[in-house]
Amino acid sequence: MPVRRTTALLAVAAGLGLAAPAPAVVPPRDCGSLTVKGKRYNVKADQLRCADAKAWTRTYLERRRAPRGYRCRRYTDTKLTFRCHRGVRTFFAIRR
Repeated sequence: MPVRRTTALLAVAAGLGLAAPAPAVVPPRDCGSLTVKGKRYNVKADQLRCADAKAWTRTYLERRRAPRGYRCRRYTDTKLTFRCHRGVRTFFAIRR
């Protein structure tokens, strides 16, 4: 009797120890297009509201001022104009 109980407890403990499946990767949200200084950009955001991403994109493209706490990087020789991030929150613009 004690052997069965021990075996059952070990089986339950092993079943609880199994790793859960990883969550699906979600692509950044498409926030639409924006025109700044006569150039069109497609704005995308991840873990961020589109309204905030579009407002901050306009400010960054016009004045080169990043939102507080965000680190931004500009890119050359690519359609990706810039990318700003703060932890998992990210927004970026693609030149169209």
